[in-house]
Amino acid sequence: MRGWITGVGVMSLAAGGMAAETASKNRYTPYAPVVNQAEGLPWPKGQAIPTFATPAATLDTLTAQDLSKDELITFSALQGRVNRKQPRILIVDGRAEEGAFTWADTCGFSRKMYEKAGRYEVVAKFAREIDGVVLYDPALSPHYRNLAGTVAAQSNSIPATPEIYEEMKKAGLHLKVTTDLRELKYTTPIEIYGYMLKRYWPKSEKRLLVSAKPHDEKGGGDYYHTRDVAAATGAAVVWLDTRVPEERDVLRKFFGDMKAGEGIALGWYATERTGITTASEFGIGTMPADFYVSATVYAGTDHKIQIPPVPKKPALENKVYVAVFISDGDNLQYTQHALRKNWDKFGDSRGKVPLNWTIQPGLVDMAPAILNYYYGKATPLDCFVTGPSGLGYMMPTNTLIEPGAPTGESLKDPAKMDGYTRLTETYLQRSGLRVMTIWDDASPALRKAYEKNCRNLYGATVQNFKDVPSVAGSVENGRVRFDKLVIPYAGSYGHISGSLSGEVKRWDGKAPLFLSYQVEAWGEMRAPRVIELRDQMAKDFPGKVEFVRADHYFNLYAEAHGLPLNLAMAAGTTVTTSDEGTNTAVVLDGSPSTIWAASKPGKQWLGFDLGEERRLTRCVIRHAGEAALNTRDFALQASSDGKAWKTIYLQKGNKDNVTDVDLQAVSGRYLKLLIDQPGSDQVARIADLEIYGMK
Repeated sequence: MRGWITGVGVMSLAAGGMAAETASKNRYTPYAPVVNQAEGLPWPKGQAIPTFATPAATLDTLTAQDLSKDELITFSALQGRVNRKQPRILIVDGRAEEGAFTWADTCGFSRKMYEKAGRYEVVAKFAREIDGVVLYDPALSPHYRNLAGTVAAQSNSIPATPEIYEEMKKAGLHLKVTTDLRELKYTTPIEIYGYMLKRYWPKSEKRLLVSAKPHDEKGGGDYYHTRDVAAATGAAVVWLDTRVPEERDVLRKFFGDMKAGEGIALGWYATERTGITTASEFGIGTMPADFYVSATVYAGTDHKIQIPPVPKKPALENKVYVAVFISDGDNLQYTQHALRKNWDKFGDSRGKVPLNWTIQPGLVDMAPAILNYYYGKATPLDCFVTGPSGLGYMMPTNTLIEPGAPTGESLKDPAKMDGYTRLTETYLQRSGLRVMTIWDDASPALRKAYEKNCRNLYGATVQNFKDVPSVAGSVENGRVRFDKLVIPYAGSYGHISGSLSGEVKRWDGKAPLFLSYQVEAWGEMRAPRVIELRDQMAKDFPGKVEFVRADHYFNLYAEAHGLPLNLAMAAGTTVTTSDEGTNTAVVLDGSPSTIWAASKPGKQWLGFDLGEERRLTRCVIRHAGEAALNTRDFALQASSDGKAWKTIYLQKGNKDNVTDVDLQAVSGRYLKLLIDQPGSDQVARIADLEIYGMK
């Protein structure tokens, strides 16, 4: 895991400066990958899922609707076992609302299609890569589907019913039976998963748990979504009804053996709040994935995330600032299906009003191509924020009464808070996300953990559904704003327009007012209706209401309330360099994907004019590429007049990819980054630089 390691260092005197004793450095250093040598599947500590290889040039492709329920169990397991070495099997959903092959075409996959009649040819093709089959009988209990999948992953096998095993034989496949679960006589979920806990859970991968419904009772079953990930990684597959206290207690035993900050869950639960609060108790986030297809294929796409640049924030005025969050991005299947459909459908509307889209930061592992598609198609007015409540859906405090899910705090352990928020910070850094939505509330202790561990965080929204009316906004440690949503899930135009009009009418006009709203992604408030809302406010309250991006919203709030803001985002901040002719603007564009590079090796400097004297509190330098080569030795200097400089930070032998320095008692209008590469033929390179301060 990449963690923040905070320490205070006393720096030596630099020429023309003073001892930089006032800076504390927060280092962001990646751990070395831990690789499963037998499988060749890199899985760094603290990473949600392993790093899969680049998919093969041609993928053997099956359509889910051509397979029976138990064939889906078999073939998704085969997909996982094969794809763990290199993705070569693609399963598509023929009924996907965005189109069965939309994402495959976006990624440029070449496909060899297998019709229903030839589906067992795929098993034959890869039979040498598996050691056998695990037999099970779903008639005794559908939960044997999950037990068989768990057992099969540990024995490099695939699960199969006797009928499917016979079909394999007819196709000329004579795989040995590695385990026959038909000998077991358990019939209830508690018995079956109790047996799994005792016999197979000790050998399962504890960093991942897949919760998949193995039957159609009271709703559709989940027979192949993300089961390929379980098969590839050796994760257990379970389904325990969190509405039933006895079954929920069994699930708690699984989660209790996982570690906050290392483990996540994939799939879904019997009900939203009973399941999410159960996982949240242990600091485990859930990536809803019960309709997510072929994860082991999309996880192998290009892992270089192209984080979009951030436009300059508007100048602070005495206005009502409004941020509208379009929410459901914690769902992996939403990003794969509904979001893609609406994103493309309303492409002409995007870019006409600031919109804040929740998205799952875990896509950097689960599907870099999906994340990069949205990033690449985003307009400057499209801002991305995390779905609740960071990496994986977590509900640390439930405010809505639901049978089996009591209101109140579910996450109480400080160590688990730290684990979850540290893991979230890793994904904020990797995805470039700076704002978070929290469902529902965060306790004072958890707010402190977010502020302490999530250095990339500008702010977060909190909410309540009126069953618990005590939710409130706050500012943690003078840095991170927790903003209470005016409406947590507005489903109609009338709901949000009536509320916003009322808030503006009640505004006394003495200071800027900040209002955040969340709208339902599935409902009426799509991009065209938000434009309509903006236009209505402009007509009813000329010059008083401005819709803004979420990152701008929280920085404007900071500026209005005398808190440190990212001055690199201000239009008045400019940058120059000793290396004329190079593109310095990219240093302040908010994207580490755009790189400033010197034209030649040796000493270089970047100079920043903040437009006016500021009290400086922090500086963040994102080094480009191999930091030890690009910015090994560097210093920060501050000046009030651009003539007399004092050194406020000095670094020798840098090996970090991010330098995050807290500054005390430093004022200035000008800042200079001096880079020295003695004896090196490497040119200086900087991805991004942030300067925090206040008047």
